[in-house]
Amino acid sequence: MLREWLSQRRNQRLCARLRFARGPGWALPEAAPSSICPSPTEATGRGVNVLGYLRGQFGLGVSARAYSQALISVGYPISLQDSRVAVPHANGDRSLEPHLRPGVGAFATTLVFVNPDHFSEAMAARGVAERPTRVVACWFWELPRVPDAWREAVTAVDEIIVATEFVADAFRAVTDKPVTRIPFPLMDAAPSGLERADFGLPDDAFVFLCTFDCNSSVARKNPGAVISAFRAAFPQERQDVVLLVKSSNGHRNPEALRQLLAFAGNDARILLRDDVIDVRHLQALQGHCDAYVSLHRAEGLGLGMAECMRLGKPVIATGWSGNMDFMNAGNSLLVDYTLVPVKAGEYPHAEGQVWAEPDVQHAATLMQQVVDNPAGVADRVARAQREIEHGMSLQRSGALLAAYLDGTTPLAAPASPEARGLSGAGTP
Repeated sequence: MLREWLSQRRNQRLCARLRFARGPGWALPEAAPSSICPSPTEATGRGVNVLGYLRGQFGLGVSARAYSQALISVGYPISLQDSRVAVPHANGDRSLEPHLRPGVGAFATTLVFVNPDHFSEAMAARGVAERPTRVVACWFWELPRVPDAWREAVTAVDEIIVATEFVADAFRAVTDKPVTRIPFPLMDAAPSGLERADFGLPDDAFVFLCTFDCNSSVARKNPGAVISAFRAAFPQERQDVVLLVKSSNGHRNPEALRQLLAFAGNDARILLRDDVIDVRHLQALQGHCDAYVSLHRAEGLGLGMAECMRLGKPVIATGWSGNMDFMNAGNSLLVDYTLVPVKAGEYPHAEGQVWAEPDVQHAATLMQQVVDNPAGVADRVARAQREIEHGMSLQRSGALLAAYLDGTTPLAAPASPEARGLSGAGTP
């Protein structure tokens, strides 16, 4: 009992030490709610119920809010139901509060943003399973094959939408039901106004940013490789560069934080911060970084990469998996990789699966390139910003999703993996 208590205290002190130091500028007013769409009582039947982690400050919560905001942006009627089934994450986002409704919703179609492992529980908790409705699931997955344990949920839905063709390929392999890609919509969030100093960042250094959630697999996100690449790229006597590794929910995996601190060693240029921060603060942080790095082994989407590309930041990332829907050799700095078996215990449902092992030395070379020759990547950065602003806009995704829900406009057939560049940036 005493040993457990002491361990908890050590972990609490560690997490407290790694939080951002909050000054007066960190206080924020409530986020302005999105504009209101026609309510269910005003609607004539056209519209959709959305069930998801609408207050959740984590990936699935962001996805539910993003697609909801996209529908709102094109005036599509929605009725939102918040789910808190099996969520260990923070639930502090209130941006869609005016749209939240009790009960099961007024419309014949329900769009569900709860992954298959908790799908039935979430549906039952909100009463959706008790009434006939068209059920469309929006799901995410990070490996080439959908887990066998998810098959039951697949049979329980009528259709599936996904954010990337990487995820679509995985689901199409296990079902004949329609699987349709709707590009992920990037939400508009005004940065909070925090300056570099508020995040503990120097004004006169080139700052690399790496972000991840400890509730996701740390092995999959692979932040240790980013630290290794940074140290390989820049000898310790070079003081004009900084790497900020920003995690969240480290209290759930304190050993991962300790391992990252060990990777960083005594290199004061490498900053590790673990904190759940408001999306407006996150946007400010992304704006103050000079480049973003993700040496992931697998991604269903890769939201941080897309967000930083939209902000005009060079993005260095493993050239494999979901991020290849919006990244290519013309708009990003893609890191070579080798496909390797996922080791036992590294990721759930991963037996017999593969993911990418990024080339750390190649990543180091690319990190040197963006610091020492920014003009050499300027065209790619500008192209990335244009492509993301168009391809992942709220209005475009909202129009596509509205047309899909109404069944009025057929979407273009998906590109092949070769056309998307999935086999061109590494060694299969």
